Amino acid sequence: MSFTKQDLKFKLSKPLPGVISHQKMAPKHHLDELKNRKYPVPNAKKSAVLILFFHENDFLKMIVIRRSVYVGVHSGQIAFPGGRFEDEDIDLETTALREIKEEIGIPENKIEIIGRLSDIYVPPSNFLISIFVGYLDEKPIYNIDEREVNEVIEIPFDDFFKPDVIKHKDFYINSIKAVSDAPYFDVTNVEIWGASAMVIRELLDVLQ
Repeated sequence: MSFTKQDLKFKLSKPLPGVISHQKMAPKHHLDELKNRKYPVPNAKKSAVLILFFHENDFLKMIVIRRSVYVGVHSGQIAFPGGRFEDEDIDLETTALREIKEEIGIPENKIEIIGRLSDIYVPPSNFLISIFVGYLDEKPIYNIDEREVNEVIEIPFDDFFKPDVIKHKDFYINSIKAVSDAPYFDVTNVEIWGASAMVIRELLDVLQ
């Protein structure tokens, strides 16, 4: 399935399904809390991530990162570049652009913000995450901050539309110190689950 930048912009201008999509990829232990959550979430910390696309040889690709191993609930996970809102940030879009430059070295002036998805709350870290979608007119050149990022992974976006791309298994959940059954995307030799998978599910629902 092929998408141009204009296709993405048009689809992202439509109403968003939000939690209806998020529930489809939520870990089992998280479902009840997700269904009953009220927004805004009191005392949640603000943060932002950026889903960045680019075309290479007419194929649309999406950038994700594998976080470095550290003491924390998101150690080693597949995620989108991003982080917490800082006082010097004008707004959360500024946060997303600043973080992608800090983490993988892509300058803000190279990126066009083409839309956004629904905010998502991550209870273990108490972050309410704003999700921005951006587009890069050229193949990216990376300058990775190895303290935060273990590797950058470019995923052909068509992979998400392949049969049997969604699978299930038990994942160990740091926040509850136990395993929980969760759906995940099996793409490009990586497993994307949790909040990142929930965000991607909304994106796919919007595009379909």
